Amino acid sequence: MNEIEDTGTESAPHDGSAKRPRRKRGTGFPVVSLSEAARILKEAGKYGFEHPAPAFASYMGHSTTNSGSFRQRLAAFRDWDLITGRGEMLTMTEVARLIAMPTDATAERRAMQTAFNNCGVFARLYEQSAKGQPLTAEGLGGRAVHELGVAPSSSPKFIESFIESAIAAELAELSEDGDVMLWGPENGAAAESAAAETSDLQQPSPDASHTRGSATERATAVPTVRQSWPIAGGEILFELRSDQALPAAAFVAIGELVAKLETLASSLGPEDGAGLSEGETES
Repeated sequence: MNEIEDTGTESAPHDGSAKRPRRKRGTGFPVVSLSEAARILKEAGKYGFEHPAPAFASYMGHSTTNSGSFRQRLAAFRDWDLITGRGEMLTMTEVARLIAMPTDATAERRAMQTAFNNCGVFARLYEQSAKGQPLTAEGLGGRAVHELGVAPSSSPKFIESFIESAIAAELAELSEDGDVMLWGPENGAAAESAAAETSDLQQPSPDASHTRGSATERATAVPTVRQSWPIAGGEILFELRSDQALPAAAFVAIGELVAKLETLASSLGPEDGAGLSEGETES
């Protein structure tokens, strides 16, 4: 949580001496936008859903867990309710796991919107702002300062993170003039409904030559999970296809399997076959 102190003054004491300055903390907010948090989660998720703090720091671009910058950025993940644990081990929440390894686009959008609403100050500004009409960054920043208690010096960073996060959650977009257009969650629901209707129209009739869940359908299903690792002379490919959403619990097992495949790829690394040009073979 980013908290910037704002300087003000206290009332004059009874002895008539000069007013003494006082310091007041501004409202905190995530300094890591939701879009950046999602990118970090997807990278960390390749290796499982539990990580030692130093490992998670490396995914965030930090070489140590002792810096104030790391602690501030880690606090942002807590603002989004994406991680738990305050010791040496950090664990992704269910929402974070769906962002790291989404079962489909709809599940990822819903998880991103849930994370966005987990940040109280962002959720309040979003709820209190007009939808479907252009809003300036300056106007949103002014409201954040005067209505939500954000420190004036933090307003630019606050609005930058807010806009990037709302766009990542598909709750906003930028207009050609650079203004912000906020949309209600029902816009995404309407798109989802339209996609479902299209899918229903494309479903085969009961007397079709194949049925739902047949080998033909599974062969053409969009990959739910896909990861590859280069090895000497080829690659290890892990791909899971399904025409149904996977339960969240399945991703725990998937994360463990991915970690084991990563270890296997390291033992079969491309360096074993390094130096071979195309068409050459080892003697």
